[in-house]
Amino acid sequence: MSVTKQLHEWRKDQWNATLESLDLDDQWLWKMNRWVVRIPTRTPPVVTLRGLAVSDSEKAESFAGTLEVLFQPINEPLEPAVIEVVNKAMRA
Repeated sequence: MSVTKQLHEWRKDQWNATLESLDLDDQWLWKMNRWVVRIPTRTPPVVTLRGLAVSDSEKAESFAGTLEVLFQPINEPLEPAVIEVVNKAMRA
């Protein structure tokens, strides 16, 4: 018998032993079922203005640029009424 066939038989025996050891009362059968039929979710690609970001550094640069644009300091003067509401909320 070839090594590959022996390995296949051993894995089959291990799987059968695992299935036989499952107890219906402790929910392991349902957990094992979810694990076996689980479809892995794929992470969507990172799309930049220059195309797809493939390397980790390209992805990091893309995220850094987006965060830099999103989190800019507010340079416009705020309404005094808004400032008063915020100050009251902070004191409470």
